[in-house]
Amino acid sequence: MRRILYVVFPVLFGLYLGLNELIGRANAHREIEYWKPIVWETTSVVVIMALVPLIFWFERRHPLESPGRWRTVGIHFLGACAFSIVHVVGMIGARELIYVLKSLHYDYGNPWLTLLFEFQKDVITYTIVLLIAFTIRQYKRRREGELLAAELSRSVSDARLRQLTAQIDPHFVFNALNAISNRMHEDVEAADRMLTRLADLMRAAYETDASVFVELGREIELLRGYLVLMAERFRGQLNIEVVVEPGLESLRVPRLLIQPLVENALKHGLAEGRGNLRVELRRRDDQLTCLVVDDGVGIAAPVRMGTGLSNVSHRLELLFPAKHEFQIAPAETGGTRVWLAFPVVST
Repeated sequence: MRRILYVVFPVLFGLYLGLNELIGRANAHREIEYWKPIVWETTSVVVIMALVPLIFWFERRHPLESPGRWRTVGIHFLGACAFSIVHVVGMIGARELIYVLKSLHYDYGNPWLTLLFEFQKDVITYTIVLLIAFTIRQYKRRREGELLAAELSRSVSDARLRQLTAQIDPHFVFNALNAISNRMHEDVEAADRMLTRLADLMRAAYETDASVFVELGREIELLRGYLVLMAERFRGQLNIEVVVEPGLESLRVPRLLIQPLVENALKHGLAEGRGNLRVELRRRDDQLTCLVVDDGVGIAAPVRMGTGLSNVSHRLELLFPAKHEFQIAPAETGGTRVWLAFPVVST
């Protein structure tokens, strides 16, 4: 398509200039056959457009920003001279050929005056094309640099995300083993059940490999397994409720993003293992929201985030820069309220 336009444009532009010349002569009462001005202008534009790619090539060979400014100016002055000579010769040759086909002779007048007349216009044309070539090349170079920088930034972000995700797994295992250890002194059979549940959870977690995103249904399954562990540790003392709006299971969420919020509530808000914990996941337009509320000891300002919450905050910043919300505040009925929202990621 571009090649077709490149051929059609000079012809149409030549016709436009030729018609203007024809109108000007008619207005001055200088009658002339209608086709001649069209031929003159069209041949000139067509030859110039045929030489434009050569100017682009010449500019790449001798960039304007090359060391030695005057040397570069001299090279392109010679290029402008060559451009003008080829333009005049090609233009006159094309006109002569068309005139011959009409059984006429084309009179181009004094060749030196013709060359001088065209030269002053050709230098301007050459300079304009040269600057356009320089601008386009600089834009492409800058664009390539931006794309490379974006790719490097994305690679660093991906590496950082995987590092942050990897930090969650040991943190989770440590907390779970600590819970099992505490329970073992009270109820060996319960500790055994918790250890079995932990093994099942670890197996399920590693089945999802190290991918950054997983289906929400899978994430909730792992979360419920973890909560079963905690319920075993504090048998009959914790009231845990997980509410997931129907139809959200297939949405993709950052892996192990919700669990640290629950761990934080159990570790700090409900440290004694007594109280209520509620987890809600809902969709609000094009965002997924998660609310974790406990009625524990509450939180004091300024809020200091530990490993788990800092991890969640950093991952949200990397995955959804300026498109997420993350709030930690005292709950209205006492305890702590953690709320986050981020864009919906479909499968």
